[in-house]
Amino acid sequence: MRSSLIVLAFAAFGLAACDPAGTTASGGNVYKIRAGDTQRVQQRMLEAVNSMRAAAGVPSLQLNAQLTSAARAHAREMSRQRRAWPFGANGSTPYDRVRSAGYQGNLLAEVYSQTFETELETLAAWVQDGAWGAEILDPQARDMGFAWQQDSNGQIWWVIALGDGRFATTTTAAL
Repeated sequence: MRSSLIVLAFAAFGLAACDPAGTTASGGNVYKIRAGDTQRVQQRMLEAVNSMRAAAGVPSLQLNAQLTSAARAHAREMSRQRRAWPFGANGSTPYDRVRSAGYQGNLLAEVYSQTFETELETLAAWVQDGAWGAEILDPQARDMGFAWQQDSNGQIWWVIALGDGRFATTTTAAL
């Protein structure tokens, strides 16, 4: 499995060399995403993830508005906190964010990072990491949310949220 993930990561690096959606700042070393590139960057990430999933023999994902909203909220929150981690400043969790966004399925994973790299370079790094790669390739996943927050210095806070596309189950504790 590890060697398969490495092969998939190299495929993502190859995709990263393709026409990037963003532009670089003067000096050429900062990847800058323009406001009008949101749909294109999201589509590139979805296609790259689905390409990797196809190579791994797992079902493709569809972009989900509610998961994307939860991912966007978390990317902004991480930027405000200056920290890549799963909790909001108020102690919220990925599950809280997904419920607040109205997603009706079950959250399977939230993958996040802070980088100066493109979305496809970030995906390759996630896949090379055993835990993140396994989550991105989870065969139960059907929906994906993807968003980011870019700071003025070019640093990007990336978030993918993965859901199973099923209606969430609710459990009630016995009183």
